[in-house]
Order: sequence, then structure tokens, then C-alpha cells
Amino acid sequence: MKVALAHEYFSARGGAEAVVDVLHATWPDAPVYTFFHDRARYGALPGWRLVTSSLQGFPIGGGRHRLLLPLYPAAARGLRVPDDVDVALVSTSAFIKGIALGDQTVEVAYCHSPTRYLWDWTEQYVEEEVPALLRVPAREVLARLREVDRDMATRVDRWLANSAVVAARIREFYGRESEVLHPPVDVEAFDAREQRGDHWLFVGRLSAYKRADVAVSAFRNTRRRLIVVGEGRERDALERLATDNIAFTGRVDEATKRELMASARGLVFPAEDDFGIVCVGIDGALVSEPDADAFAAAVDRVERARWDPSALRASARRFDLPRFVERMRAIVDDAARTGRLAP
Repeated sequence: MKVALAHEYFSARGGAEAVVDVLHATWPDAPVYTFFHDRARYGALPGWRLVTSSLQGFPIGGGRHRLLLPLYPAAARGLRVPDDVDVALVSTSAFIKGIALGDQTVEVAYCHSPTRYLWDWTEQYVEEEVPALLRVPAREVLARLREVDRDMATRVDRWLANSAVVAARIREFYGRESEVLHPPVDVEAFDAREQRGDHWLFVGRLSAYKRADVAVSAFRNTRRRLIVVGEGRERDALERLATDNIAFTGRVDEATKRELMASARGLVFPAEDDFGIVCVGIDGALVSEPDADAFAAAVDRVERARWDPSALRASARRFDLPRFVERMRAIVDDAARTGRLAP
């Protein structure tokens, strides 16, 4: 059985890229199709058989790849997967699902979310990312891209969603059903600590939608320490907002991240995200709105509560890496055996 992998682009490391790392480790000989690889920002991918699109030659550094958005559909169609590939396993939140495939190649799409700026965040995206004079034509372009995205979605044979929330979006926006397969967590890479440090932790890209500003505001002028791990366009503004008890590390390696997590008193995550692994009352507290006072109150509740270490570990193991790999292998094997299913 021949498998090919695909992912929109390698520009900054995040949760989607962590999934692709696992997929590549599972099928290490598979070629990986992508719009472009920003080596300067992302780093090298030694041993990967990357196949990049015509966009690779464009100036993509410093986040300028956003300007290439209207070109993504054509770039996807220009990526041709050989006809002898049995399954194309696509990690997607945008247009890479439109890559050119042979008539017998089965497309399995692992969806991190339907494109937010096309579907449910369009106005927020236009207001925050597009200069005022370009907003009217930008809305027209996004409307056309929405139709292209929906058309590309119809040719996918099997949809996988990273969460029930994303499965609902796939149903609403694309009219397709999907199987929920939660992204993997390498549970064995983390160790449980009886003694914790004195810091709380925020980990994520410092972009507006991650709402790191809520975390910083919840901790500023308090006695609690907050360590902010991550890089992004919002960093300067966040540092101006912060008080002396809040530290910024920028990007850190995985070993440092694991150490910070293992020793933290807790993790703060203010964004409304596509997928979360916290079970309210078992290993965390849910805050209904991204409000600094509400988060500060939730931190107080977590500090006062008694937590069962065995329940925490059992909850985490629901997302363990071997479970993800086993199920994904079974899905790909079944797809190769049963063939194309797209309507």
C-alpha cells in the first residue's frame, strides 16, 4: 500500500504540525505535499520527502504567506500525486485537500477545522487583518474562496475531525459526516511531580485569537507568577501590558516546555479553540467567557481544589499517542481496502 501525506504549509509550529509529525513517523517513506516550507522560520525537516508547490518561490518569510491566500487553490491543484498512491492522507484546515489525485486514490482528510476566516470568523479576520481600503474587495475574494473550499470538500472520501466541535462545523459548512479522532499527546514524555513550582503557564502562539491578553490581564498586579511560552505578533503589546510577575520566554524546545509544564501549578488557556483536553472537575476548570476577572477567579478555584493524581493521569491517557496511531492506521488500511467513497 502506498500512502502520500499533505499539509497546507510549514511556516510555524503548532498543534497541526505536531499531528503531521506523528503521521510522518507512522509513514516515514511517504512523500509530503505542501504549498511551501519556510525553512528559516520552521527549521529543517531532515529525511522528509517534501514536494512543494509553485508558491515555494514566493517571498514567504515574516508571515507574508497570508498575502498568498487567493493563490492557494491553484497551488493545490498544481500538486499532482502519482496515480499509484492508494491513500492520500491530508492534514488540513484550508485548501490542500484540493491536491490533484488519481481516479483510484482515496482521500482521507484529517481536519483541524474548516477554514475559520472563510466560514465563522470572516468579519473578525477582515477587521483585524485587512487594511480598511481593501476590506470590500477582501470580502468578495473570501466569498469566492468559500465556494472553492466547499467544492474541494465534496471530493474528500473520508473526513476525520479532531473534535466534536470540528465535526459539527464539517457537517454545517460542508454537509459531510466525519469520525472524531482526537489529536495525540505523547503522555509518556511527561512526568508527574509531587512537588510543583510557583508558576502558572500559558503556551501558544501570541496571536490575537489565542487571547494571551486575557491570561496576562488575569495575572497582572497579583502575587502569582505567570510564564508565557510562545512567539507572535502580539508579543510587544503583551509585554507592555504585563507586570513584573509575568515572564516571556519566546519559543522553547520541547524538553524545556515539558519541564515548565511538569513543574507548573496549572495551565491557562483563554482561547475558544477547536479542541481541548480538559475535563471540567477532573483536571481543570472551564471559564465561559474570555474575561480576565473570570480567569482570575478560576485560578483561585483550581488552587483551592483537591485533585486526584490518578484521575488526572487516566484523563490524559485518553489522548495517548499509541491510541491515535493505531486508529489512524486502521482507517488508512480500511480506506485502501474499500476504495473511494466521495459522492
